[in-house]
Amino acid sequence: MTRHTQHLTSIAAIAVAALALSACNSTGDPGSNTTSDAATTSAPATTDAPTPTTTTPTPTQSPEDEAIEAAEKMIPLYFEVGDRSIQDPNKFDREELKKVAISSAVDDMQNRVSAFQRQELKASGKTEVESMTNPRVDLKLDLKKSPPDVPSVQLDVCIDVSKLNVVDKDGKSMIPADRKPRQLWRVGVANYEYPKADAWRIAYTDTQGGKTC
Repeated sequence: MTRHTQHLTSIAAIAVAALALSACNSTGDPGSNTTSDAATTSAPATTDAPTPTTTTPTPTQSPEDEAIEAAEKMIPLYFEVGDRSIQDPNKFDREELKKVAISSAVDDMQNRVSAFQRQELKASGKTEVESMTNPRVDLKLDLKKSPPDVPSVQLDVCIDVSKLNVVDKDGKSMIPADRKPRQLWRVGVANYEYPKADAWRIAYTDTQGGKTC
């Protein structure tokens, strides 16, 4: 629409402008602005596009890492079952030893239970696993060899035995006065059914001559 401030060059042009203005006022709503609807129309609202989400893939463990993790889960269970086996050796079910140990380790546990029974000893308290470090992993499997290759993980295990006591039938403690409260053992964990995940067992232990940690 022609603005009133423009300099018109002819009367005819002024008449046309006046006619157009009156027509605009007569067709609009009462009290409506005479400014063109096109000038007052708001631009359509824009919708922001959703921000795409990114998913970080979970890293896959290596076979060696999986073996170490399984070994570290089994070692505390081994000491827990070992403690229970001598707390009441006459009632303990020796089949439980096979759930945590195999090979020479299960033989050692069986012999200890038998010794406690013969000497009428009982234990109280428990062994605490303080740390498991320096893992050495060998996943070769060949059971036909002599000696066989068995997947294994070896760890240095620091245990705290300060809360573990052993008494005779009269309640007298059998723990030597010079017993070290913290001991560093070397523990081997093997899997004769590898890669079966739940077949890891303690295969041997080495007290390393009383090393401390």
